[in-house]
Amino acid sequence: MLTLTLLFSAIICYIVLLATYKPQAKYRSGMLFAVTLPEEALEHEGIRGIQARFQASFTKASIGMGLGLIPFLILYQFMSVQVLYFFVWLVGFVIVMVLPFRRAFRETLALKREHEWFVGHKRVILTDLRVSQLKNQRSASLWLYVIPFLMVAGLLLWAIRGDAELYAIAVCDFILTALFFSFSLYIRRMKTKVYSMNTEVNLVLNQARRRSLSYLWLWVAIAENIHLGLLCLLLLNENPAMDGVWLAVILLFTAIPVGSLMYVYRKINMLEQEILSRDGKIMYTDDDEYWSNGFTYHNPYDKSIFVPKRVGIGETVNTATPVGKLIVWGGVGMTAVLILGVTFMMIRSELTSPALAITSEHSVEIKYPMYSYDFSIDDIQELTLVDSIPSGTKTNGEATGQYARGYFRLKELGKSRLYIFKDKPPYIRIKLDSGYIFYNEKEPGRTRELFEQLRKQAGLD
Repeated sequence: MLTLTLLFSAIICYIVLLATYKPQAKYRSGMLFAVTLPEEALEHEGIRGIQARFQASFTKASIGMGLGLIPFLILYQFMSVQVLYFFVWLVGFVIVMVLPFRRAFRETLALKREHEWFVGHKRVILTDLRVSQLKNQRSASLWLYVIPFLMVAGLLLWAIRGDAELYAIAVCDFILTALFFSFSLYIRRMKTKVYSMNTEVNLVLNQARRRSLSYLWLWVAIAENIHLGLLCLLLLNENPAMDGVWLAVILLFTAIPVGSLMYVYRKINMLEQEILSRDGKIMYTDDDEYWSNGFTYHNPYDKSIFVPKRVGIGETVNTATPVGKLIVWGGVGMTAVLILGVTFMMIRSELTSPALAITSEHSVEIKYPMYSYDFSIDDIQELTLVDSIPSGTKTNGEATGQYARGYFRLKELGKSRLYIFKDKPPYIRIKLDSGYIFYNEKEPGRTRELFEQLRKQAGLD
């Protein structure tokens, strides 16, 4: 399942980067490779050469990084190595796929400066308009966020009433909903963009943009609540035959927010083109010098935190503002910590095995990073040695082709803790008030020795 999940993530990344960078070789909205150019510049031999080189190098990069996924599939039996390879591949993938565009951007910008192909007003950026002070009554009401927050409350109550495994998902749900709510607040206060010398056109387009984005983030908040609710049902599912169905539904819901973003921004762009084509008073802005590499915006004269992207859809951060710097470097730091942390834990899991010991206090201790557990021998209700374990799903733990450790929900048994090497029977099965525990050693003989020790201590001879 982990291999399929990561492979699906890789495919999504592939599609997103292809859809983002490949169209940059075409002249749209007065730009080529995120550089503003007059239309007559397209006939220049140098521009055509840049386009041809970009197409060739981008195709080679796409094929090469696709082939780079083959070792990832081969390593499916070695989870920690596979995950580490995936992260390395993902970082390399982003860098390699962006390089052809970055090179084309710099060559196009250099050619533009050489021939002085300037468009519109130099250094004209986003500005305030008198009409922007008017309250936009057509944006989605913030009261509509009662719907996703009620869904969050329902998930929290579900976790409180007996399914503690859902706490982490419920907290994540609340954070995401609050984040989407913050986006909606920002949209209502975002600086107005100047499209035209016609004030009415500016008013209409900015109102339409705010309205579309406000409803977009409301819909994404609701969709993510549904998505996390389905994830909870997958964790609680005790029928292995349904795992594939639930997984397919969850992956489908993962794609819904991405599809919604693409649809809404495409709709906004089409509306802008339609109205501006009739207006005839378009105002182009020539601020290429503030777009490092074509996709990074750094303008100390612009106080806006977010600005529309030149490449792709959505907004990007102005790295010249204090908040922008915090978002970018904070995000980089958190991503690095997450990748290193996950990799460290998975490698440690590969190198560390659970250890069961009977203490002098007449208790049992199972030591294992993050999933250690202890209980009194007197709490044992049943103690048996079995050759198989019921199927089930992981709720919080680790599961590979070689081992399973942590919290699981097993068919007919319910909540269980597993500390096992797969396909290495027998397994010690312990029943407690809180659920079942399954444990074994890699050597079957050692498992039987521990079972006999436990049976004597529990007085079950």
